[in-house]
Amino acid sequence: MHSLANVIFSKIFRATLSVSVSITFCAWVVQSSRFIGILSVNNVSLLQFIRFTSYLSIDIIAMVLPIAVAIGVAFVLQRFVESNQLTALKAAGESPAVLLKPLFLIVSVVVGYLYISNAYISPNAWKNFRDAEFKIKNNINPPESAGTLFSSDGFSVYAQSYLGSLFFGNIFIIDGRNPGKTYSYFASIGTIRNNILILEDGERIEIDNNLARNSLTKFKSYRYNLAEIINASRKKTQPNEKFMHELWQGNPDSIQNDRELKSLLHQKIASPLLTIVFALLAFLMIIFAPHRRKFSSMLMLALLAGIIILQGLFFWFANASYNNMVFASINYVMIAAAIGVLSLLIFVKQHRL
Repeated sequence: MHSLANVIFSKIFRATLSVSVSITFCAWVVQSSRFIGILSVNNVSLLQFIRFTSYLSIDIIAMVLPIAVAIGVAFVLQRFVESNQLTALKAAGESPAVLLKPLFLIVSVVVGYLYISNAYISPNAWKNFRDAEFKIKNNINPPESAGTLFSSDGFSVYAQSYLGSLFFGNIFIIDGRNPGKTYSYFASIGTIRNNILILEDGERIEIDNNLARNSLTKFKSYRYNLAEIINASRKKTQPNEKFMHELWQGNPDSIQNDRELKSLLHQKIASPLLTIVFALLAFLMIIFAPHRRKFSSMLMLALLAGIIILQGLFFWFANASYNNMVFASINYVMIAAAIGVLSLLIFVKQHRL
């Protein structure tokens, strides 16, 4: 039976991988189409665009995997049943429960990956995506021409002339990110290297908007780290882009925002467990259903309907928890109840055979 378990695991793994890749690719095409304008507006190559939008696929994979596992399990087990191997298994005195071993193995692998993805891979992918988007839209690598070299969130860099070798003449900078003060810079020469803005022979004017007072400082050389703006933009990330510890810390300054962060934390903890529910549902419906070929398509449709209902309930409760945290607990109860009921049904049915 050890070799049978390996064969079943291998087939389920390949089927899950195929379904995941297919659905993820289709979803990625739809998602990436929203950023297609970057190709022409920001003069981005197709390779850069693919790399830039590939970060979106991480969350798509996490969404698709639990469903892909169920489809993979159902597809492989249905083939196993149709080829009369289940009958041969019973004739050899073995219980269908022996097939649960490869099922639990593939589920363990997927659930483990999903937790790693939610805790580490997804937030880092979003950070890389936002950094790449920021660099593309704001020209951190300056073009070989004068004009706007950099512009974001009230911080803009302009050049009057291009001197060659990525050096620019007559640099003018406006920094209006601080509501109380406005800073302006002027330099005869400037360049941007590795996200560092380097100015030479210029002056810095500080305008205090509250006191209506100005101050001027001349400098020979001045460096400004544009990466600081990138890091500052990290604070504005959406909740789904944050790390688990950031969600756990919440936001004490805003009750609504704190509840939203905590709700998403519970969603990231609970969602991988849907893989167990979907896999057990597929196993129950295929192995213990009437083994007739004409029922196979109906079984698949019934399985998809069950997955859609459970997934829909999960996300409904998750969204409702933004207003009432009780619904986050309901999701845990629903998943635990589903796993318990399905496990009990499998146990009862296999002992009746």
